[in-house]
Amino acid sequence: MTFKKWSCNFFLVALLFTPISAYVAVPLLIIALIFFLLSRSKISLNLFDNVQLSLIGAILLSSAFAVYKAHSLITGSFFIIYFLSYLLSKNLLVHHDLHHGMGNEKNLKKLVNLLAFCVLIISIIGILQYFTNFSLVIKGVPIVAPMRGGRIISICYNSLILASFLAFNIPIFITFFIRGYKKILLGITVTLALITFFLTVSRGPAISLIISLSFLFYLLRKKIMVVLVPAILIGVCFLFTPLRTRLMGTLNLSSDVARKVTIVPGIRMWKEHSILTGVGIHNFYMLYEKYAFPGRSKGPHYIHCMYLNFLVESGIIGFLILMSIFIILIRWSWQIYKRSNDFKKWIAAALLASFVNVFIHNLVDNTPYVMGLGILFWAGMGIISGMRDKIT
Repeated sequence: MTFKKWSCNFFLVALLFTPISAYVAVPLLIIALIFFLLSRSKISLNLFDNVQLSLIGAILLSSAFAVYKAHSLITGSFFIIYFLSYLLSKNLLVHHDLHHGMGNEKNLKKLVNLLAFCVLIISIIGILQYFTNFSLVIKGVPIVAPMRGGRIISICYNSLILASFLAFNIPIFITFFIRGYKKILLGITVTLALITFFLTVSRGPAISLIISLSFLFYLLRKKIMVVLVPAILIGVCFLFTPLRTRLMGTLNLSSDVARKVTIVPGIRMWKEHSILTGVGIHNFYMLYEKYAFPGRSKGPHYIHCMYLNFLVESGIIGFLILMSIFIILIRWSWQIYKRSNDFKKWIAAALLASFVNVFIHNLVDNTPYVMGLGILFWAGMGIISGMRDKIT
């Protein structure tokens, strides 16, 4: 087995652990990088690569002017890990087979298989947990964390990570199912994943998943499904009492205080520091008590809006670079979808729907601050970048 194949295998296993433990996923990514470097593969940088590197530069700049500089530098290193995931995904999942004249199907299908088995196991454990209230803690380490507020967690750290991971993967599985790839495996996986997803009782992911699936069926030209599937899922949301209660609670002005009271303090601390470089990565959490409303000094680790949080912590410079990354990502994904008539078109459609899910969900959350989810998201970017190189 060549160094590059070893690198690819370690990278694929790393992606499997993204919803479970970053403490496992990150070392596997580093091992994958070592094998990739040993393979002496040529790396060529495109526009997207350079903008990704610019984001790391903006984070280093933000850390240099941060209130808590060391803390910003350490937490900002997450984005170096994300870039590593992006780079390995681009060069292993797409370019690896390209050099052997095999297209980009083999490794991507292998990834879908592994993610499907991962989701299947997580879903089975989550459903069992819901009906049995099962949990497993070994020497203080939660393997299957106890349910919180009637919301399942399975082998993930919390319900949000579980719901976000499922919402990112479900559009991909549905696309491959419609294409006719391993219909039994993916049919069972999607069914159990949707059941598990709703048992997390997650509002933001539920809304974003419904919109992203409607968009997916539009891309796949399944006109009836564009309306039918979202209608069914909306019906499930309101028939399932715990989720309906949480959704309706959103309309209550006294609910979600933890989310609402972070916005004004975040803007205030940003305006009182450098608006160009921000307060520093994860410095919102460190500074929150000083700017909090009376009686609300214990705040969350971030503002529950990825866009505002990144503006506050990395300033206008970091925010504009991040938005540039998202614009290029959507533009390139759309170009691949429109210009291709083969496997790449299906992959582009699936990832476009998953990206839309992330963008909508993060209007009310900040999932890139969960390292496992960030690794998976940036890996998706790498696939698009590699395929865009191929068609150009």
